[in-house]
Amino acid sequence: MADHYSSEQEQVEQLKRWWKDNGRALVAGLVIGIGGLAGYRYWDSVQIARAENASVNYEHLLQMTTEGHNDDAIAAGRSIIDGYPGSAYARLSTLVLAKIAVGENDYVQAKQYLRTLIDVADDGEIAQIARARLARILLAEGGVDEASALVTAIPSVDGKERFAELRGDIFVARGDSQTARTMYLQALSQADELGLERGAVQLKLDNLDVGRGDNDS
Repeated sequence: MADHYSSEQEQVEQLKRWWKDNGRALVAGLVIGIGGLAGYRYWDSVQIARAENASVNYEHLLQMTTEGHNDDAIAAGRSIIDGYPGSAYARLSTLVLAKIAVGENDYVQAKQYLRTLIDVADDGEIAQIARARLARILLAEGGVDEASALVTAIPSVDGKERFAELRGDIFVARGDSQTARTMYLQALSQADELGLERGAVQLKLDNLDVGRGDNDS
């Protein structure tokens, strides 16, 4: 019994010495760990709040755009871009601003927005949309080669050309009616899936057939 008591006393003394030597470091580590966890949760909550604010602001931007309040929409869009740089909402807002610029026939500004977006959006979905929209502007201005290069950089999905109608327009500009016809037919087959206006694509296809008939005569 005495030996057992002595052994326990020795353990208690060892524990006291260990705590004296290491206790402060252990407490400091726990404080840092708990503080780090609290800091992470705070940072996480801040990020969630920022995302929610950006979402609300973007919804307001879309509403103002729909209602035709372009000046307010432009101010809101630039505020989102400056306030949430690098976010998806900043990129989407840039697309909206480019669309507004096109509607106001300010193609220089629209191209600037889209080129910037292509540079910062890497190769994501938004960048591909920006490439297609920029290609449409350039094609309308006669920049067929640059428009073609932009569209060529857009990858297909499951073997389907995502902007078949635009590719058809480019082939028409190049005088390649046969390939343009193939693209328009593909666009028609994907119209419902992609939300395309079938009537516009069909009209382009019909115009090709009229042109071919004139050439045959």
